[in-house]
Amino acid sequence: MTRISIPESALGQLRAAKAAMVDDAQIKDILEAKDEVLARYSPAFQPGRVEAIEEDVIRSFLRFENNQHWTGLHRQVNRICADMDKTRSALGALVDETRPVANRMQPVTDVKGMGKGIITAILHVAYPDQYGVWNNTSHDGLAEIGLLPHAPRGASFGTRYADVNDVLVALAKALDVDLWTLDTIWWYLGSGQLDEAAEQPATSSDEVTRATSPAKATRFALERHLHDYMFDNWDVLDLAHDWDIYTRDGEPEAGYEFRTPIGRIDLLARHKREPRWMVIELKREKSSDAVVGQVLRYMGWVQKHLAEGEEQVEGLVVATEGDPQLHYALEVVPSVSFKSYEVEFRLKDGPSFEEFAKP
Repeated sequence: MTRISIPESALGQLRAAKAAMVDDAQIKDILEAKDEVLARYSPAFQPGRVEAIEEDVIRSFLRFENNQHWTGLHRQVNRICADMDKTRSALGALVDETRPVANRMQPVTDVKGMGKGIITAILHVAYPDQYGVWNNTSHDGLAEIGLLPHAPRGASFGTRYADVNDVLVALAKALDVDLWTLDTIWWYLGSGQLDEAAEQPATSSDEVTRATSPAKATRFALERHLHDYMFDNWDVLDLAHDWDIYTRDGEPEAGYEFRTPIGRIDLLARHKREPRWMVIELKREKSSDAVVGQVLRYMGWVQKHLAEGEEQVEGLVVATEGDPQLHYALEVVPSVSFKSYEVEFRLKDGPSFEEFAKP
């Protein structure tokens, strides 16, 4: 393993999080679950056994209430289990310690639904002292403290993970924690709880209720669900005729909240036939000026760092409704378009008692 130089400033942030999180009841539950989770699932992911792993075991492991550590893994379970023979073979290659980790990822990244969060969680549970978890949370944490390895364009997922894992292992050693605990530290940092003591006293729930109208609160909640709905049901949207959510090696969900150094793109898509990219942003409670500026900023980043040759980048703003400010801005930015959405919610009378009672 390459010797990793860790700045004291980065270690200081992580040590502060390590010390602060010990009083958090949820953190305590996560840390105490380690031995139980490893005892339950580590044997199933060992060489010689994983090649015959039962589908129910994979489905069970991907649920948070069982792995006690990672939310969202279950979203891909149907894709992962669609071809169990392929999945078993790929997992056998993944845990084969006779080969360098960078060289054994290709079969598992070829399984639909297998992304870096799931792949590295499985590796961690199989070999908890050797492999750390690389998911969006740890990725953001490494970037925040300036320790995310720079990967050249075109580097394979295996190569990128090997570099990330070197950093994770070095950090765990420097902090005198195991890799399960290090992953918990990333979650704690990402939750923002470390900064709470320095913030103003929280506004009471009554004050929040008075400050936010029911209509605005409902709309904001709908737009949060819209984000997930658009991703999970992309294939049934009109956009899917021409566009695919962006994926890359080892990251089938890369286009969902796509991470960039200047922020997260809500959805990133590529045209199926033409050399075009699309940055999709939900307006939410942002002002029209803010959302247009945000889309243009992300478009510029994609143009510089992802687009190649003659590939073009365009933007799409999605909201419940437009407003004059937004439409005036888009009049002079032809590369950004607008779509509104509608949500229909109705209550209807249920069957009568007589209908229920019919034989």
